[in-house]
Amino acid sequence: MTNRKRTLRGALWAAALLAGCGGGELLLLTIVTPLNGAWREGGNVANEGIQFTSPGPEVHLFSSKFAVQANILNPASFCDVQDDGSGQLAMAGTFDNGRVLLHAANSPTQATCIDGTITSLIRMQVAAGGSRPARSYVNSRVDVQMDLGLWVSDGGATRLKFSVFNSVDNDSLANQIQACDVSPGGAPVLLDGLFDGYQVATSTRPTIAALTANGQATPRFTQVEYVDGATLTLRNAGGQTVTLRRQKETTATFCP
Repeated sequence: MTNRKRTLRGALWAAALLAGCGGGELLLLTIVTPLNGAWREGGNVANEGIQFTSPGPEVHLFSSKFAVQANILNPASFCDVQDDGSGQLAMAGTFDNGRVLLHAANSPTQATCIDGTITSLIRMQVAAGGSRPARSYVNSRVDVQMDLGLWVSDGGATRLKFSVFNSVDNDSLANQIQACDVSPGGAPVLLDGLFDGYQVATSTRPTIAALTANGQATPRFTQVEYVDGATLTLRNAGGQTVTLRRQKETTATFCP
């Protein structure tokens, strides 16, 4: 076995091990993270915050690498630019498989000001740099955008299209949500469920306990979990675990 193959094999094994450790962590080789929301240092709204302004979810929920723009709210320091009195600092940089690098947009040197790593749907760990200490940012809500794209299993046997549902607050419970089972081989079926937000104390990702068709007692799908911006897992009526991937649509799919 060549060194390159050994390295790739080791990386894949490590990713599988990390992914199997449970909880809400997203330490995978390819990370698709919902960026919108209120990222606040320590989760406190009075502290410094990061608000991503670009790109929109139509990009960051389908990609793992892209350019970003953001504002730092209540900045603790202004990197290497002057305070303009606005109470915020415009930033630019990149997102690459969970790593966020930001510099002041007007910086003459474009020196890195924020070097962060997304460790879960709601947490970003930022390394110390310059006059800035290491810190942790917490997002108070997950920008799920469930209706964006079609959720399709490997092989295409299971296909779900969700109605509009943009974001879900941490620790919220029983938010109503609808989906359509548009799997091939049958007519579309409207499904109802209750969406729970990210549970901070247990690091439990957003979940839908069951999706059930009107008038039916037995759910069609259970344990629907929002793994990351591109991935859902669920159990079908036969109790099998199925993984669905978010796919862009060339033609929009509508629920009946």
